[in-house]
Amino acid sequence: MLKPETSSISSRRIPLMSVSVLLLIGSAWFFLSFGPSKNWNKPSLERSSSDTESVRRVSLDVSINAPGEVRSAENTIVECEIERLAVSTRGGSMVSGASTRILKLVPDGSTVKKGDVICLLDSRAVEELVRLQKINLQQAIAMQNYTELDLEVAKISLEEFKYGTAKQRVQTLNRQIALANADAARTTGRLEWSRKMLNKGYISKTTVRAEESSLQRSDIMLTQAQIALSTFNKYTEPKTEHSFQSRIETQNYLLRYYQRWVNSQRERLAKFERQVEKCTVKAPHDGIAVYANEPDGDSRIEEGSQIRQGQDIFFLPDLGKMQVLAKLSESIVEKVRTGMKTTVLIQSQSGEEYPGVVEKVSEFPIPASSWRSSPEVKSYYCVVRIEGKPEHLRPGLTAEIKVLTDVKENILAISPEVIHVENDKEYCYVLQQDQSIEKREVRTQTGDPGTRAVLEGLKEGEIVLRSPRKIDDQPELIDKVVALENHHEATQFDPQILKAESTDELHSEPAISESVHDKVAGVDTQKRTPVDSR
Repeated sequence: MLKPETSSISSRRIPLMSVSVLLLIGSAWFFLSFGPSKNWNKPSLERSSSDTESVRRVSLDVSINAPGEVRSAENTIVECEIERLAVSTRGGSMVSGASTRILKLVPDGSTVKKGDVICLLDSRAVEELVRLQKINLQQAIAMQNYTELDLEVAKISLEEFKYGTAKQRVQTLNRQIALANADAARTTGRLEWSRKMLNKGYISKTTVRAEESSLQRSDIMLTQAQIALSTFNKYTEPKTEHSFQSRIETQNYLLRYYQRWVNSQRERLAKFERQVEKCTVKAPHDGIAVYANEPDGDSRIEEGSQIRQGQDIFFLPDLGKMQVLAKLSESIVEKVRTGMKTTVLIQSQSGEEYPGVVEKVSEFPIPASSWRSSPEVKSYYCVVRIEGKPEHLRPGLTAEIKVLTDVKENILAISPEVIHVENDKEYCYVLQQDQSIEKREVRTQTGDPGTRAVLEGLKEGEIVLRSPRKIDDQPELIDKVVALENHHEATQFDPQILKAESTDELHSEPAISESVHDKVAGVDTQKRTPVDSR
């Protein structure tokens, strides 16, 4: 009975040994196929086709980005033009102050057209000055008219004397002389006859003496008439003419004086009337009316507030001539030249772009605004003219300019999101043909916002991962790291070392964030060799 049991046990051992041999052979094959070199226990990276991209050759537009602010090329300042005025009258005087009150304003930021009323000021005091000035003007005009009439009278009086009174006086004196001559001749004849009759004894000596007296009177009258005529011609007539001339000249002087007075009163009245008109403030051109409130000022532009002479009321930018005032860091300012084509990106308008041209680049850096500003980082103003007349652009909008500085042909390029910055070095995660991941140091240069030019570290056609942060979170996925100094020798990395580097990277995160901020501001903090433009 024992023999049959022994044979049964032996028959069972044969299949069990076969299974053990097969398991051994399978284990050996599996070990040889998935040995330590493949690290078969390592987790795999879940990825899709959108998580990778290939290194490609492109024609690259090399550009520089910088932040800026939209402004108007022509910014008109509308100020209060009310002046201090004074009027003096016979009843007293009145003075208006160099300030007034705002009665009405358009809302801040309103779009206005040329000629639109944007502000009303209190004009009652100026209107009263206009009324008083009109009275002064009427008085001046009355004095001017009186002087004109007096001048006309003086001229008529001169004409009357020269061609009337003077001639009449000369004729009277000539007639007196003629009568005196005739009387003297007649008296002389009678005296001679009387003397003959006296010699003959017909008349007495008394009669002869009477005739002699009559002759003397006639001679005296003739002499007086002749002297009167000579005096009139030599003295009286010129003196009278000069007197009338003097009166005429005096009236001419007074007339010119009153004419100037009237003109000055008219000018003052026109000035006062213009002051009344200036109480109605109108837009000088199309634009946006922005209140000229000073950040630290005590007075505010609002209805009911006092406003003084020369105080700004509105800033009225011309919307037809817009520009961008950008800041260029000292590391890129030398690459920008006047006349370069630019693209202006308006952030508040969902990324809408406008064409532009570099109008001017300042020669001197922007002064530090405060003692907190770093003196080591300098920026320069760059003015970019926006071409055409873009609509819906307002001053103060945040903008970003992209200046096209060069065009590179046949350049290796990758996307910016595949680059991982670590300790001021750039890395890419390259996917090998055997699906292993290689962390490789590269050197790139900014091309445009969506492209980085590869200077060193990658070849055309290589596949790189677009999610470096996902790899950083799983350092065990990295098979090797290749540095630029030893590009052909792959270094095997211990996961513990990768974890330590990941921890160092977390500690250096603020520096990386600052670098990214600088890139957005148009400052390339990486010290890279520029692509040869030749």
